[in-house]
Amino acid sequence: MNIFKQFWVSLYSPKEISRFRFQGIGKTILYVFLLVLLSCIPSFIYSASMVNEGVHTFKDVIDHQLPYFEIKDGKLVTDNRKTIIHESEHFKVFFDGSGKMTARMVEAQSANAFALLDSEMVIVSDGHMQTQPYTLFEGFSIDQKQIAGFLDSMGGFFIIILALFGLISYVFAAGIKFIEISIIAYFGKLMASTYNPKLEYRHFWRITAYCTTLPTLFFTIMAFLRTNVIGGMFVSWAVTLTMVYLVIKEIPRPKKKQQSAT
Repeated sequence: MNIFKQFWVSLYSPKEISRFRFQGIGKTILYVFLLVLLSCIPSFIYSASMVNEGVHTFKDVIDHQLPYFEIKDGKLVTDNRKTIIHESEHFKVFFDGSGKMTARMVEAQSANAFALLDSEMVIVSDGHMQTQPYTLFEGFSIDQKQIAGFLDSMGGFFIIILALFGLISYVFAAGIKFIEISIIAYFGKLMASTYNPKLEYRHFWRITAYCTTLPTLFFTIMAFLRTNVIGGMFVSWAVTLTMVYLVIKEIPRPKKKQQSAT
């Protein structure tokens, strides 16, 4: 059975999944990597879209809406003493000349933002914040025209950054997935210890890998819809364990040896 048909039957057929317990481990590992790739697609598309929108929004704001400023000696230098906020459909740009705004305040106000604060720049992407102190530019100054020119010349570089970000996210997600499967497989073996003691852990690892198909597809769809599922990890584990239990029920019990007549 090819891997795409395995994906389809793993959505609804515990009986078919039970047959995968004897297949080679290499094919099962490949299947897990494909599941992880599927689950990462929404995040990568959304991140790429947000970065592209963020760069264009920030460039427009620098060119037309911000007062003159420069970053010098680890500080934002400007005559403006107010906080300027520009908001597009999915992105916010903060410029804080007052020195009162903090990175946490930026994170609290927007899930996707770029901020120039008194002593650091802040990037928030999909709710995840990163900060960079201006000490990066210590020893020289940079003004808004130089930043705008830098953004104009960085189009190709951003593609490389996104590719690296996608690769890192994929490797991290794959590691989490393998740990998750290993733990659930252990619980599956405990569940079946009295029902079918001849089943080994390696069988349960293969079974569990395919039992994660349904929750993986569900959460991928929710990610595309930008819908948050409360207690997502527990829902995923509950569905996977339920599928593992149904698969175990489809595996024939070993026949008991008949006692010889005395």
